[in-house]
Amino acid sequence: MQAHTDARRNAEHRSFMRVLNRFAAMAVFFGLLLLPIAWFGRASFAPRTHENRRLEAFPRWSIHWAQDFERWFSDRYGMRDALVYYGSRLQMARTGMPMNQQVVVGRDNWLFYDENYTPGHLHFASLYGKDLFLPSDLKTIADNLSSVRQHLAACRIPFYLVIAPDKQTVYPEKLLMPPPPNAVTQADQLEAYLQAADPQLRIIDLRKPEQAAKAAQTRELYYRTDTHWNELGAFFGYQAIAKRLMQDGVLANAVGTRLDSYRIRTSPSAGGDIAVNLLDLPGYFRDHTVQLDNIQPRQAHDISLPGWPQDINNSFRVTENPVASGSLLLYRDSFFDALTPFVAENFHRIYSFLGRGIDGDRVRQAHPNVVMLEIVERGLRHLVDHPVNLASICE
Repeated sequence: MQAHTDARRNAEHRSFMRVLNRFAAMAVFFGLLLLPIAWFGRASFAPRTHENRRLEAFPRWSIHWAQDFERWFSDRYGMRDALVYYGSRLQMARTGMPMNQQVVVGRDNWLFYDENYTPGHLHFASLYGKDLFLPSDLKTIADNLSSVRQHLAACRIPFYLVIAPDKQTVYPEKLLMPPPPNAVTQADQLEAYLQAADPQLRIIDLRKPEQAAKAAQTRELYYRTDTHWNELGAFFGYQAIAKRLMQDGVLANAVGTRLDSYRIRTSPSAGGDIAVNLLDLPGYFRDHTVQLDNIQPRQAHDISLPGWPQDINNSFRVTENPVASGSLLLYRDSFFDALTPFVAENFHRIYSFLGRGIDGDRVRQAHPNVVMLEIVERGLRHLVDHPVNLASICE
C-alpha cells in the first residue's frame, strides 16, 4: 500500500515538474522577447555598434508609419549592441565564418570586403576573370570620360582618372584561393578599352606601383582588417601620382615624394572598417597602423569658403596651402583621405567632393588648374553614371 502511495506521489511530482518546466520555459521565452523593450534606452554592457550608415529617424505619420517605426525600433531596441557584439563572436568561434557574407576571412586573419558579392556566386569574381563589363557598359563609361576630358580640354584644364587598387589586388596571396596570375580583371578590361577608345585620356593606374612597393617593403601597405591602404600605401600612391603630374608639366616639382622625408611609426590597432563597422568585432583580429610623420611641418589646412557646401560627413572639403600655387578639383572616394595630406602640399587649394558625379557648374565655380577623378577598383561600375552640366564649364 505504501509503495502504491509513493509511486502516485512520484507521478504527481513529475507531472507537476513538467508543468512547472513548461511555464518556466514560456516565462523565459517571453522574457527574452520583452527584454529588448524593457531595456530600451538603457546603456548596453557591450561595446557600441559602429555602423557605416545613418540610423533610421523617428518616422512621421503616414500610411507606412508602422513599417517605418519597425525600422526605427530595429536600430535602437534594448541590448542591441550586446546581441550584435556577442552574436558576431559566437558566429566566428563556432564556424570561423563572419555573419556578413560580403566579408571574407583570408590567411593570417586578413579580412577582405566584396562590395559586389551576390549570394551563391564567387567572391571577388572580377579578380578571377569573371563578371566582366558588358560592351554597352564599356562604351558608356568611355563616352562619359571622353566627354569630360573634351569639355575640360576646351578650357585648357587637364583631366586625370586615378584607379586605386583593392586590397586583394595587392595581396592576393592572403586569400584562401589566390586568383590565377593571368586573369583579366574589370580594371584590365576597362583600361584597355579606354586607351583604345580615347588615347588622350590620362589614366593613373596605381595597381602596379603598389605591387612594386609591396615587393620592396617589409612593412604592410594595407590594413589587415580594413578595406583601405595605410599611410605608407597611400604614400606610394601619391608618389606615382606626383610623378605623372610632373611628367605632364602640371607640377614643376612635387613636395615630399621621398620616403626619407618621413618618420614611420607602427602601433597596434583595435581594427579597421571591416572588423568594426561590418562585423562588429573590435579587438577580435590583430592589426596595426603604419603612419608617416612629416619631418617638415605641413602647410596645408582645411578651410571654409562662402558659396560652397558645408562639410557634412567629410563629403566636401576645401584644403588650402598658402605657399603653393594652382588648384585641384577632386572627385573621390574614401581611398583619397590618406592621400590628401600628401597631395595638398602641392596645390594652393583643393576642392574635394566625395562622389564620382562630375558637375560642370562646380568646375566653373572653382576655376581649377586640374580636375581629377579617383575611384577604387571595386567601384569602377559606378563610372556609368553620367556627368552633368559639362556645357557650362567654360562659361
